[in-house]
Amino acid sequence: MTLGLRYLACLRLSADSDGSTSIEWQRGVIRHHVSSPHLSGVLVGEAEDTDVSGSISPFKRPKLGRWLTKRADEFDVIIAAKMDRLTRRSMHFNELLEWAQENDKFIVCVEEGFDLSTSQGKMMARMTAVFAEAEWDVIQARILNGVQTRLENRSWLTGAPPTGYRIKATEGGKRKILEIDQDFYPYVEEIFRRVSEGQSTHRIARDFNGRGILTWGDHLRKLKGEEAKGTQWQATIINKFIRSSWVPGIYTYKGEAVLDNDGEPIVLPEKPLASMDEWTGLVDRIKPEPRPEGAPTGSRNSAKSLLSGIGHCGECGAPFTSLMGSGHTRKDGTKVPGHRYYRCSNKFKGGACTTGAYIRADVLDAWVDQEVNGSIGKWEMYERAGKGPSQERELQSAKARLAKLEADYESGKYDGEGQDESYWRMNKNLSGKVALLTKQEEERANPTLKATGKKYGEVWESKDQEDRREFLRTYQVKVHVWSKGADEKEPGFVMDLGDIQTMAQELSISHPSPGGKLNRLVAAHNVPEKYRRKHLGAGAILHP
Repeated sequence: MTLGLRYLACLRLSADSDGSTSIEWQRGVIRHHVSSPHLSGVLVGEAEDTDVSGSISPFKRPKLGRWLTKRADEFDVIIAAKMDRLTRRSMHFNELLEWAQENDKFIVCVEEGFDLSTSQGKMMARMTAVFAEAEWDVIQARILNGVQTRLENRSWLTGAPPTGYRIKATEGGKRKILEIDQDFYPYVEEIFRRVSEGQSTHRIARDFNGRGILTWGDHLRKLKGEEAKGTQWQATIINKFIRSSWVPGIYTYKGEAVLDNDGEPIVLPEKPLASMDEWTGLVDRIKPEPRPEGAPTGSRNSAKSLLSGIGHCGECGAPFTSLMGSGHTRKDGTKVPGHRYYRCSNKFKGGACTTGAYIRADVLDAWVDQEVNGSIGKWEMYERAGKGPSQERELQSAKARLAKLEADYESGKYDGEGQDESYWRMNKNLSGKVALLTKQEEERANPTLKATGKKYGEVWESKDQEDRREFLRTYQVKVHVWSKGADEKEPGFVMDLGDIQTMAQELSISHPSPGGKLNRLVAAHNVPEKYRRKHLGAGAILHP
């Protein structure tokens, strides 16, 4: 090779160590080679990539990639202590070799002793790259199998414990497992209980902040003897925690559940925070309700209104907004406080509705309270078994990956040593995942009903206004109001019981009506005749 060439040292390590391929060892080998008398080369720079896998293309590595794409005119030779420090993929090596030929560069791998300026040297380099790739695949298969074994043994791998758990060393410190953090668990139980009762996560967050309860992050800092940051609880923090797959203890990788040999999700803790059924029920409780069409965003008054998102104008169907009247002052100087009102958002915004509903909030709220107790108050309360979040997207992704895996196998991509075992392991896992997700989606489509052991009236009376609103939203209850009802001197009200009504029909709850079976129960007051004709069938029962 020509004397006095400019050399770029290529250094790479997946994880820095003092082993035989450490950065210092690689640097020493390269410097000794470049400074040898038969080369007398000049080392112009180093592309040092630590914590970078050998499977990554040289052009995508943080340091080497920048030299290849932006500083190619500053060196003549790429030199590495070993070929696998350049790449472990034959495809990537061939890509680098082609780039070197097109840009008049040389590649030197000191340990292998390649001279890539000759055809024989290039051929030998390509063959070595193929063998190196096969060896890397075998190593990866062994690593993956080792990780799989540890997971199936319920061993914790690495990192901070997920919310609600602590890491416990067993077997003389050789194995780590997850167990429930008993100091924090009372707050986890409280969150689960209050969400199950229909309380909003906003309310729970405010209460926790008022009581000075530490968030999970500050709890961990306290355990380490560090100073707490004073992070405040928020509804989003509680929602994220409840949606986490760690609640039932499921281990995930890159957002997907890792499966055991039977295709079931691996549950790492021996005793998780909640069962799968309990978890899916909690997730259903906190899933956001769709915003009604035309509903205002960011209303300052919504938190003070029982029927925000529930009340609608009977004339046009637009959702209510609420406002606080300013009140007035009597002649004697006494201040009369104003009342809160519900009004048609369509008419308020100058829409087409000309007779939009306008009614005092306390009047309508009191009527709803009365009718909930009077119509369904003594019914046994039922809930739908937790459906959990939709897995349809993950199911389609798993099916596509399984199809690609099988196509790769048929084309011979897993014919190398040790690769057949790796293929069948991945095939079994993906096949199990597809079967599991298919089953879950089928259960989501046909949720069962379960009794709560309480009556609707008991639950309703135990709630404050905010939680009553969440109760009505959860069961998709709708209230419609007309400023003038059948008797035009009074407003007209209708409350459709939504999913409570649907569940009652599914359970065939009896009612003192013709046939003894409930067809449809609608709480109503002074209902306009046009509503009766349009919306109520012959089997409908108006209450009262």
